[in-house]
Amino acid sequence: MNYTASLQEPETMTVNQAKTMREQRAVNRRKFMIGLGLAGGAVGAGLTGCNVSNQTSSTVLASGPSETDILNFALNLEFLETTFYSFATQGTDLPASLIAGSGPVTGAPPSKLTFLNQQITDVLNEIFFDEMSHVAALQNVLGSSQIKRPALNLAAAGEATGENFITIARQFVDVGASAYAGGIALLTGANLANVAQILPVEGFHAGALRLIAIQQGLPFAPADGLDVRTSDPGAKVLATQGPTSAGGFFATAGTTPATASVPAGLAFTRSASQVLQIVYNAPGQTGVSKGGFFPNGLNGNIATT
Repeated sequence: MNYTASLQEPETMTVNQAKTMREQRAVNRRKFMIGLGLAGGAVGAGLTGCNVSNQTSSTVLASGPSETDILNFALNLEFLETTFYSFATQGTDLPASLIAGSGPVTGAPPSKLTFLNQQITDVLNEIFFDEMSHVAALQNVLGSSQIKRPALNLAAAGEATGENFITIARQFVDVGASAYAGGIALLTGANLANVAQILPVEGFHAGALRLIAIQQGLPFAPADGLDVRTSDPGAKVLATQGPTSAGGFFATAGTTPATASVPAGLAFTRSASQVLQIVYNAPGQTGVSKGGFFPNGLNGNIATT
């Protein structure tokens, strides 16, 4: 049997039949991803000191926001991450074409930072250009529906220096990657295709920053209970049973059977409420609409914990 051919639309199929088949495939794909526990929140960035319990869905998103709302939620948080990298690696704000009409930025490093070595500098520069491309990509998809960059406080997790930048940046990307994994199943078509390409890039960044943190012996500052500590004295656990909730190199866990809080081989996911509690520095609080990295709140329709 030709399995490749069986997945394609027969030449004799009517327009309506082809449309029905495509719609059914989309439904099946979403059911599959929900079954894997990937139907949680939208993207985010990290703030140390939060303790938010795991959940696989968001009350905000379950109420039925549009895909435009979800992408704008992502754009808010890409603005935060990209602006943070821009001041640290380039010593200046983002290009004017990306931030026209944006809110004020406070807490930025006074000048371009000097990092621990040239390799780290090169990695962070590449991450910055990737993140700036994410902003441009989301703006291109959203078109006239895009939000402007909100007011930002880049020092909400403490003043960034060449020594602590990796610790802070690692929380940004760890939370972002796990939240992208949660939100991707809520998108379709071109929106899904675009976010599906952003997600692995965030995963590449997370792995690079985590490895640098391990190599440099940098402190671990969890954003919340979903982050897996990279401490395993003697590597005995990893050698015998793989990563667990008590230790591992990546933001995954390998226990069997899998649970909502410790997914076997899958990324942890975050809901929109979890993300907002982190970026607003409002752990465990609902009804909060500003604070932390966003002193005036996010722009768009998804902005309250």
